[in-house]
Order: sequence, then structure tokens, then C-alpha cells
Amino acid sequence: MTYTAPNLPQLGLTLFSLTLEMREPDYSLEGMVKKAAELDLGPGIEMVGFQSLRGWPHLDEPTVKHVRSLIEDNGFIATAMSCNLDLARDRDRWMDEPEGIEYLEAQIATAKRLGFPIAKSAIISTESFVRRLAEVCERHQMKFGVELHSPDSVDSPGIMELREIFEKIDSPWLGWVPDFSSSMHSIPPSLLQAHRESGMPAELTEFASEVWNSDTTMPEKFAAFAQEAPKLGASPADMGKLHMILTMHGRMDPRRWAEIMDRTVHVHAKFYGLDEQGNEPSIDHGAIIDVLLEAGYNGSISSEWEGHAYTDAVSGWDMVRGQQDLMAGLINDRASAQKG
Repeated sequence: MTYTAPNLPQLGLTLFSLTLEMREPDYSLEGMVKKAAELDLGPGIEMVGFQSLRGWPHLDEPTVKHVRSLIEDNGFIATAMSCNLDLARDRDRWMDEPEGIEYLEAQIATAKRLGFPIAKSAIISTESFVRRLAEVCERHQMKFGVELHSPDSVDSPGIMELREIFEKIDSPWLGWVPDFSSSMHSIPPSLLQAHRESGMPAELTEFASEVWNSDTTMPEKFAAFAQEAPKLGASPADMGKLHMILTMHGRMDPRRWAEIMDRTVHVHAKFYGLDEQGNEPSIDHGAIIDVLLEAGYNGSISSEWEGHAYTDAVSGWDMVRGQQDLMAGLINDRASAQKG
């Protein structure tokens, strides 16, 4: 496995990176974990409960033992379990807070049984819900992370509200899972290429780039898309693809991660591609790694390949291997420089 020194971040992957590979006819969780071990993609491993585990979160004891053995026997360390809070599960109403807590607690308890120390999901951002969640986590001795994902930044209204609640409650069991997607310096070239190959007019991809790079608020960007893109011939399908540019790719300065590092429990290394030199062309991995090391972060980092959202032209296995090589090099180089 790709180990670094004990006081440095631990690399690993989320199996979500292999979403397209899971659609292969011979897919099995066992085969997926074993191949990840063969390719040296640990030591950390993260799963998405509803994606990887049939019957989640209601797993019988033989299944729990099997999954634990699968992780341990292949040399992995369970890092985080991605859960879901399906507030609109019922077609005619939203879940209320007690139902949401019950729904999450079932998943937290099962993640604990499987050996995962951290669960992560969206939550209801009220003080009453967060207090109940903190009590659940303390009862199960499980940490819980809320993802800071594009298009949000550390000062988005909803994130600021939750930061204030976290500070007020001050529970050691609750924290953040910052995602690399919140700090991108450009739109992934592979995404723009995929749009062009789908037949989207060049004027639309150029317009999308201009809006994304504009120094305006997110509501203003969406408004610009809604007003101008149809004039350039955007179909409803085109509009959906263009909106993904805004929702999946944030522009926050990575140095602002420092504001939440004291409550960071896990990190998602979202990425969309690698160039010929092995670098991510739209995300400055070095700048983010610098923030993590300066903060003394020694938790887990899950490689999260999400180019599968728009292309099947590359292998998720190869992408994760390449990004882990990139991150391991950056971490070890910077750690060596600090010692020197």
C-alpha cells in the first residue's frame, strides 16, 4: 500500500471512483476490493453504503463479518462510510427531524459494526438536529462529517450557518469533509471535450467558461446561463450539462480550507483528469496539500475520480492510481522540505 509517515495524511480511495467499473457483468464487491489491493490503492478504503452493500443499512451479522474480513484481509483500513439522508424518500412529504435522525442512526450504527470510524452525509442544518446527531455519534463512538462540496465555499450562507452551530455545540464527534471540487482553478478540459464531442456548439462551451470564470455570485451565474444560453441554441439537455459545470466545480481559494481544518475529520480528493505529466489540470493539488500539512492534518484522504460522470473513455483504476502517485509525491516532497 502507499504508506506515508504516521504523522502525515493517509491515502486511500472511495469505491465511488469505480462507479462505471461496477456496471461490468462480472462485478462483485469482493473482486473490486481485491483488485484495489492488487493495484496498491490503499491503505484507506471508503464505501458508499447504498451503492456497495445490498440491503444497506440492515445487514445481518454474517454479512458484516464478511465485509470486515474483506477489508482487513486485503490490507485496507476502513476510513469513512458515505451515508445518505433521503429527505424526500416519501413522495408526498419531507422527513421531519426525528425521522432524519433515526434514518442516519441506522446507518451510523451499521458503519460502526463494519469497522468504519467515520460516517458522512448531508444533514438538516438546525441546532436541534445537530445536537441530536452529536448525541447519536457519542453513543456509537463515531465521528460524523458534513461534506463541503462545490458549489459551496467556507462562507456560503448555509455553510456559515452550520459552522456557527458546530462552534456553539462544540462536539468532538462532528466535523467537516472538505472536497477538492470546492477549490478548482479551471473547468476540466476533459469535460469541455466531452461536451464538444456530444455535439454541443462551441459557442456554448465558450460561454460556459466565461460565466464560470466571471467574478459573480453563484445565483448570478445561474441567472446568466438561464438568460443567455438558450439564445445560443442550448437545448434542455445542453442546459443540464452546462449547469453541472456550476454545481460540480467550485472556485474557492484553497487557502481558505484553513478556516475549517480544526474540525476536519476526512478529506475527499475529488478529481476529473490527469495530464501527460500526471498532474490534475483543473485542481492545484499542491496548494491543497500545503494547507493540509500546515494544519497538521494526519487523517485520511480518499481519491474520488468523478470523470465517470461524463466519460467512459478512461479507466477509473488508472485514474485513481495516477492521482495517488501525484498526492504521495507531493506529500513526501513537502514533508521532506519542512524537515530540511
